Amino acid sequence: MPITGTCLCEQIRLTVDLDQLPETSACFCSNCKKAGSTPMSVVMRTPREKVTIDGKPNVYPDITTTSGVIMDRLFCGNCGSPVLSRTPLDPNHYYLKAAFFDHPIPQPTKIDFEHRKEPWVHYDIGTSASVAHL
Repeated sequence: MPITGTCLCEQIRLTVDLDQLPETSACFCSNCKKAGSTPMSVVMRTPREKVTIDGKPNVYPDITTTSGVIMDRLFCGNCGSPVLSRTPLDPNHYYLKAAFFDHPIPQPTKIDFEHRKEPWVHYDIGTSASVAHL
């Protein structure tokens, strides 16, 4: 059963052709924080062929990432909602913004740039999570 999510103004719609949302990862890098105006970004790495994008999101080519990996950050030009990220280093996947969907967000199983998290952010990701210090 496909899973659908929308931006705040509903001009952008994503449909994921999966029975359940993929695993999530949380990123604490400064660019992810700025792009979402949040203390972290929670994304779902999803095969591109499983994602349908309705509407025309704007693209910001982020070339100043902490890791040096170029990321296209797609967002709604009307309401500003972050939609997804993509990178030429992983051309077969999108990194969908987890809060874009009206479903419970799966608990992150991977953490990126944990050393950059705010000291007041606490979470429990369980023992199955991998932590990346990039």
